Amino acid sequence: MAAGSAFTIIPKIVVPHEPEYNNIESQTESQKKEYYDISATAVQKWDLTFKAVTSTVMNTILTHFNDQSGGYHNFSWQSVPDYINSGANITGRWIKGSLRITPNSNKWKITVSFEKEN
Repeated sequence: MAAGSAFTIIPKIVVPHEPEYNNIESQTESQKKEYYDISATAVQKWDLTFKAVTSTVMNTILTHFNDQSGGYHNFSWQSVPDYINSGANITGRWIKGSLRITPNSNKWKITVSFEKEN
């Protein structure tokens, strides 16, 4: 795999995060709060969970994560379930610090978060 290569492994569970809005809160001289919406588009994120995967699949996911330099390079997520974005491919990146690999008998449980590029 190379930087920017598509991610095609199908997760068992996809959990959406709360949409993040780029709002700024500031104080005025009269101590009244003012709010500014920097971007009208919310940031969308999901946790992808892969359960009971083999060492081969675990290494493939880890290699993809490393080839993208964690959250540096964007790529296409091509195994989007139909209940997320109507199943259409999504371009985005891994979220820094989100990769969790847990051994489970002879298999692995992997959770990683993905952020849609706006």
